[in-house]
Amino acid sequence: MPQYSLSVSDHGKAPQGCPAIASLEAIYENYTKYSLGINKKSSTHQTKSHIMTKQNTQPVRLYLPGAILGYKRGLRNQYNHTSLIKIKGCDSKEDAQFYLGKRIAYITKSSKGGGKNGSKFRVNWGKVCRSHGSNGVVRCKFARDLDPQSIGGRVRIMLYPSRV
Repeated sequence: MPQYSLSVSDHGKAPQGCPAIASLEAIYENYTKYSLGINKKSSTHQTKSHIMTKQNTQPVRLYLPGAILGYKRGLRNQYNHTSLIKIKGCDSKEDAQFYLGKRIAYITKSSKGGGKNGSKFRVNWGKVCRSHGSNGVVRCKFARDLDPQSIGGRVRIMLYPSRV
């Protein structure tokens, strides 16, 4: 691969031996497509090398925030094995249908690194079972029942598994 000099003697002209670039828009367009191509003519065929570049992008969040409202209950009885969760942005029964089967994580800090692999956090995993009422609240079952101190706390509703 030949080395191209980046010094420009005449303003606005491409360096000698380098493929001519029409304008700055072409450079920007190539950069946004994550590839920089250098065309080089060889005696037998033409090759094009692609160099992948990483742009400054926000990290992808694969969960939605939610709040623990309490337990499923009737007038006199409370069922601790089913928790009621309000999902942010979910305001109707039809919206709640999308979240059926999605995984939920309730994350707590552990004392003295009691989590897995020396982690300082513990995770109680659950699953959305069905909707509750008509305002977008869902019923969830967790691997271990949520303790009463968790009411009002935050959970993460993961966007997997997908049913689409």
